[in-house]
Amino acid sequence: MPRWIPVVVAGCVVATVTFMVKDKPTQPTVPVVVAPLPPPPPKVFDVLHTIERGETLGVILQNVGISANTIRDAALPVYDLAKIRAGRTFTFKIREGEATPHAIFYPLDEDNTVHLELEAEVWTASIDTITYEVTEAIREFSVESTLWGAASGVGLRASDIVNIASVFEFDVDFNTELRAGAKVKMVVEELYNEGKFAKLGRPLAVRLENNGDAFTAIRHSSENGDVGYFDPNGVARKKAFLRSPLPFSRVTSGFNPRRYHPVLKTRRPHNGTDFGAPTGTPIRATGAGKVVSAGRNGGHGNFVKIDHAGPYASSYSHMHRIKVKRGQRVKQGQIIGTVGSTGMSTGPHLHYQFWKNGRYVNAMTVDLPRTETLAKSERASFDANRDMWLDFMNGVNPSIAMTESE
Repeated sequence: MPRWIPVVVAGCVVATVTFMVKDKPTQPTVPVVVAPLPPPPPKVFDVLHTIERGETLGVILQNVGISANTIRDAALPVYDLAKIRAGRTFTFKIREGEATPHAIFYPLDEDNTVHLELEAEVWTASIDTITYEVTEAIREFSVESTLWGAASGVGLRASDIVNIASVFEFDVDFNTELRAGAKVKMVVEELYNEGKFAKLGRPLAVRLENNGDAFTAIRHSSENGDVGYFDPNGVARKKAFLRSPLPFSRVTSGFNPRRYHPVLKTRRPHNGTDFGAPTGTPIRATGAGKVVSAGRNGGHGNFVKIDHAGPYASSYSHMHRIKVKRGQRVKQGQIIGTVGSTGMSTGPHLHYQFWKNGRYVNAMTVDLPRTETLAKSERASFDANRDMWLDFMNGVNPSIAMTESE
């Protein structure tokens, strides 16, 4: 093959390529504009301040450079921050490079928080409330030594235990009458926050077996919004009188007509029940009535007596402070004073007496009158809930779906 052929071929190829490139129309060059990235948001720091006893809102806010009057006025539509409580914690949110907060949080309880936000130089306030998903479950336990130990062992918190005790406080004095072997079983709400268990909610049905007696309580919300606990027949568990003026304490001396008196050193009727408790423990009126005596009364020390409806009266002795006046009307459960050691007393305690028809009776054992039965108009909804929750308690699952809390 002649030597020039590859050269010609190569030349043709080159020429063809060159021709095609030159024949293609040129495109105008468009400059590429790259937008600058936005600056990262400033870091936000949480500054926490736990309120100490005696601290005021003004002192706390002055330390973070904010006017107390401005913040209190902004919060007033939702809460008065002048009522802050020792032990709770403020959270102040401060952006990096700034000297004062742009947001403030103050907890009212475990579910509700006052939230103040600074926008356009104006503070606004709202209440942040946790919304829980709710399902129902069974909790049960047996009391071997103490109610607190048994209940906390299955995950109940102090507030849950108080809820149970309050359901039956008209039937059982948890200071004196709860026996080893007592059993509690209940249908209770389980509350979840973002899919994680948070806490227990309201007891919907509770059964207590104690010392051979059985008590059942069903929660019912009436058409007018009243909420209470009733036995399966629709009779209120609530009675005209609480069993005890102190929700949790120890009985140091019971009702005994022939008790040996520790101060007088002789046998003398003890016509009441003594509850040992620290000085300052709140004392509740066991029933509604009128205060007929409030002041010093010899060996009883600081003394309050209440006349109740019907043939009943109650009295409270050795009080540290009295918080009612003679002639005042009080409600059941109202705080009327605090435990002390005034008068003829060897240490802080409450001496509680109860009268029926003018005679001393043992407040821990006397039959107490009930006060309420469900109206006929409430029975249909109550019966439906009663059957559902008792079936669930007994192992019949009504396929209760998750719902949002009210």
